[in-house]
Amino acid sequence: MIKILNVLTDSNIGGAGRLLVNYLHNFDRTRFASVVVLPKDSRLIPAVRAEGYPVIETEYGRDKSWDRRAVSELRKIIREVKPDIVHTHSSLSARVAAWQCGVPARFYTRHCAFEPSKRLTTFPGKQANGLLNRILSTDIVAVADAAKKNLTDTGVPEKMITVIINGVEPLREIPEAEKEALRSSLGIGREDFVCGIVARLEDYKGHSYLLESAKTVLAARPGTVFLIVGEGTERERLEKQAAELGIAGSVIFTGFSDDVAPYYAIMDLNLNCSWGTETSSLALSEGMSVGVPAVATTYGGNPYMITDGVNGLLVPEKDAPAMANAILRLIGDPDLLRSLSDGARRMYREKFTARAMTAQLETLYEKAAARKSPGSP
Repeated sequence: MIKILNVLTDSNIGGAGRLLVNYLHNFDRTRFASVVVLPKDSRLIPAVRAEGYPVIETEYGRDKSWDRRAVSELRKIIREVKPDIVHTHSSLSARVAAWQCGVPARFYTRHCAFEPSKRLTTFPGKQANGLLNRILSTDIVAVADAAKKNLTDTGVPEKMITVIINGVEPLREIPEAEKEALRSSLGIGREDFVCGIVARLEDYKGHSYLLESAKTVLAARPGTVFLIVGEGTERERLEKQAAELGIAGSVIFTGFSDDVAPYYAIMDLNLNCSWGTETSSLALSEGMSVGVPAVATTYGGNPYMITDGVNGLLVPEKDAPAMANAILRLIGDPDLLRSLSDGARRMYREKFTARAMTAQLETLYEKAAARKSPGSP
């Protein structure tokens, strides 16, 4: 039995947390035993415990990759648990603690992709970053080719990196009565065309450009609704922008939801407007699992997930007119919309299931557990 200690610092449920729950749900429990470390009162704790895994709550490192106080706290946890593998998700503190404790296999998952600073892509920063990663990690998982490129551009050896595309469980089927109840509660008519986006309300997710697109779409197709599912620091500003654009009546902010399946069930289109930190979007995979095609930007890992004309349409990032034109094209072409819906379901089954993703990670774990660490102190 291989014992794994997963460390995540998120206090809310984001993409990394949802991905971790998908892994936990699909692990072969006859071969792997997992313990999860989370900040005290993290919203992810109930989801992990619902999968039947123990959780250790920490005082330090909440929503931070690096916290000096967290290192000693995590060292104590590691020495008590005695894992074969420590798998960190955006926690430099945990990687340092695992290295100091001599854990033989130290995994790190890169969940994001962004434009790295020149300081990290040129001498000596690139060399220093590469050395740090070689010392602290034995294996690195990138959740998209875009994330892998970030790593190699900043000095990480390609041989350390394995790309494992994010996978999700298929969303539950929603009974018609539940759909009707949700539409009614939101004031959405049966004939309205629903465009949805499920993402944190942060600048890099591109909601501002979506609202600009919405104004153009609504001028041509008034019976369109824009459903914005999620919470974040940009909510107040985005609500103000919708009001200033004169479209607030057709834009619905739902806030955070633990169960997004009902929202996808009433969507005709799944939108992704990201221009930063996008790898292999769980929201795109979830939409595909129930046949909701996408209009997505060409940023990061989106072009790997969305094949233009097969399971959605691609548009340039930060290009509101292009996004509007793509949406209007699909509103006006039901046959193309149905074809993309069929393609979305097919591509989900072929490439984006949680079980396929987990099987790849299990193989990596077994290989790592079978060797000795070259970088322990």
